[in-house]
Amino acid sequence: MPESSSNTGSLPLPRVSRKPKRNLAWVWLIPIVAALLGLSIIWNSVSKQGPKISIVFESASGLEVGKTQIRYRDVVIGMVKAIRLSAKRDSVIVDAELSKDAAGLAHSGTRFWIVKPRVGLGGVSGLSTLFSGVYIETDTDDALHRSSDQTEFVGLEQPPPITSDRPGSKFKLRAPDLGSLGEGSPVFFRRIQAGMVTSYKLDKVGKFVDIDVFIDAPYDKYVNESTRFWNESGIDITLGTDGVQVNTQSLVSLIAGGISFASFGKNEQAVSSTEVFTLYDTRRAAELVPVGIAVPIDMRFDQPSRGLKVGASVVFQGVDIGIVNSVDLDFDAMKRKFFTRVGATLYPERLGTIYSDMKMVDRTPEEVVKSLAMLAGRGLRAQLRSANLLTGQLYIALEDFPQVQKGLRFKTTLPFEMPTIEADDLDKLQQNLSNIMAKLEKIPFDSIGKELNDTLKEFKILTIDLNKQVTPKLSSALVQVESSFKNLDTMIAPGSPLPANIDAALEDIKRSLRSLRVLTDALQSQPDSLIRGRSGQPYSRDTLGAPAR
Repeated sequence: MPESSSNTGSLPLPRVSRKPKRNLAWVWLIPIVAALLGLSIIWNSVSKQGPKISIVFESASGLEVGKTQIRYRDVVIGMVKAIRLSAKRDSVIVDAELSKDAAGLAHSGTRFWIVKPRVGLGGVSGLSTLFSGVYIETDTDDALHRSSDQTEFVGLEQPPPITSDRPGSKFKLRAPDLGSLGEGSPVFFRRIQAGMVTSYKLDKVGKFVDIDVFIDAPYDKYVNESTRFWNESGIDITLGTDGVQVNTQSLVSLIAGGISFASFGKNEQAVSSTEVFTLYDTRRAAELVPVGIAVPIDMRFDQPSRGLKVGASVVFQGVDIGIVNSVDLDFDAMKRKFFTRVGATLYPERLGTIYSDMKMVDRTPEEVVKSLAMLAGRGLRAQLRSANLLTGQLYIALEDFPQVQKGLRFKTTLPFEMPTIEADDLDKLQQNLSNIMAKLEKIPFDSIGKELNDTLKEFKILTIDLNKQVTPKLSSALVQVESSFKNLDTMIAPGSPLPANIDAALEDIKRSLRSLRVLTDALQSQPDSLIRGRSGQPYSRDTLGAPAR
């Protein structure tokens, strides 16, 4: 026993210990982190995702899913996600997704259209899409930004003529017909393009065409209550009292039509957006619109008034102050005579500073009529005068005539009965014109034309004969003349006998002239020598050798 105990005491006692357990809790961090990353990606994608919209177009020409962009001010704000047909298969529906920062564009004031190359009268547009591809452009009206949200839109088939942020003003015109105008037609101010036609449509009744125009800033500030618009399409040819007038604008207005505007008068108050302007056919029609107060007058002419038309001018001292409104034939039962009753309207403001200086209480038509009655009592009369000898047009002149009776009183009621005076020259002129026309009608233009035609035929035959007969002979004669000149050159050339013979002949002529001069001198000194002959030597002492006594 003690021995065994000693053996056991020499060996170490075994130690019993427990193995610690592994903690696997950190392994679950990996899927948690992955889940958090996925949620963050999803949240990031969802947070940046904008509203989904659908746009209806007639066709999807050039559009591609996942490639066609939606832009606003050349900034990409969305992408086309799908393209599908409508239920009736008459259009296509483009499903698109906008970015979050463009979510405010999803409202009823937003417009969409496809940008692609277009060629028109207004120019070429969309050329950049040849390289970048077709895209959908967006425009929105800030005034409608607070309108209701919207996700379904009807796209525009044509780009809008103007964008909502373009500075300027919109105006509405009314015309009896559209003429050659269309969307994009230019609007001119003093021959400067200041705007364009944006749209047009028939009114509810169908009697007029309402035309919407946009005037760019700063030209829109020149549109006021005295502004008038007129059509500048084509060429305006007017045959009036001033002769033939031809007015036109630029080549663009001749092709695509155009409108011009200007202010007539001193009323420069601004107009409201609901104001509707009349579109006149020509500038002259716009100029004839009444300015200021209108005073109606009636006139009676007992002489023929052929040539006086509605629209003729009423002139005072060379200033056009009125327009003829009616020309009617009437009958005087007391005098049993026909006469012409003319109704016209006077616009005193066309007198300018004279009218401004006139002292009137309210400047009403009644006040103007009182002034006209006073002037008529002093000799103011209306008279027919010729405006154009070629067309026979007449106009009415208001002028003072000293020979009329003064101090007459006239009624100051409306319309004012303006007294008239006959024009003797007008009757004579019309009679002379009638005589001239009668004489012109007697001229046998047909026979003259026939004789002239026959003469031209004979002249043509004569020309042919000259070419066939005279021309060859004339050519031969010219050849002979040329040969004669050559022979003459040979005869007078240096060294030829002709010049020497001519010199000898000239010497003979000189000697003959010298002898003739001696004979003339002898005859002057002894005129009788021609009868008696030359006398001998006189007898003298010198000849005999004896001294002279």
